[in-house]
Amino acid sequence: MIIKKTLKPLVSFAILQLAVALPATATSNILYLNSIRGRGTANLGPFRSTIADFIDNYEDGNVFDVDFVQTHVSGDLASFLNAKPIDYYDQIWFDASIYKTSLLNAADFDALNTWSANKQPEFILDSSFAFRNKHSNTMTASAGAMTVNQALALQDAGGGIFIGTDHNDFAYTANQVLANFGFDNFFTGINHITSNGSFVGDSMLAPNTIGSDFFSNHLQGLSTSNVPIGTHVLNENGGNRTINIYENLFSYSPNQIAHIGTSFDPGSRLSDITNPEPPPESVPEPGSILGLFLLGGFGVRSLLLRISQ
Repeated sequence: MIIKKTLKPLVSFAILQLAVALPATATSNILYLNSIRGRGTANLGPFRSTIADFIDNYEDGNVFDVDFVQTHVSGDLASFLNAKPIDYYDQIWFDASIYKTSLLNAADFDALNTWSANKQPEFILDSSFAFRNKHSNTMTASAGAMTVNQALALQDAGGGIFIGTDHNDFAYTANQVLANFGFDNFFTGINHITSNGSFVGDSMLAPNTIGSDFFSNHLQGLSTSNVPIGTHVLNENGGNRTINIYENLFSYSPNQIAHIGTSFDPGSRLSDITNPEPPPESVPEPGSILGLFLLGGFGVRSLLLRISQ
């Protein structure tokens, strides 16, 4: 097991003062756990570091710091959470698509629940995440914009947990997380994203413009789980809260299937100070999404790479 860590240079006092004056640009720390490997994953596992780097490099690295675990194994979550102050990580990303495998152990859940008691996390559930980012060794502008928008939306909501997965055979670890918090339903079924799908609200469409190829090249035809939208009464690990998972993206196959959901209203999100333009006034259907222009690419930079062998 090899751990390779690269530390960022210390920022100047003037930049620190600016971060205090403009809290929306303060760095959010993300723990990104990748478990995509093995059967049925099309060798996408090695590519996930590119996704983590893409988030880390957003706005020249002034918004997110990402600690990336290339090969997530049991105990990693506990190791990383316990090595930092309780309030260090603002977001935990489970890039969890591994065939019929539940990775989290008792130590992981103890650490997660200690962190959760302090954070009271919000949630983004995304069953399109595994194969939406399917281009080998690169990140398309539209998929990158969508992924960063999700990180920004979770940041604006106060931080929390992102769960990206695939259809039910690959959602065992993802459903472990939901079960730990007492969700009433889980990622279920094998459903295909069809051409008559639509976004709901603007939280996933802003502040970065989703490119014209996003729906046609990244979503149509994917087999995904049905995200458990609706009311959930969380257990003590989730603060005994009642939350509602709202639809952000759905399609008909033939019934309405939710592919992305959030525990905050998708119709509104806080303004991002690095992108002061107002969000779109109306929600585009897939046909109008095809008329949007592409975002430029970002550079790549990685904070922490751990390879478990």
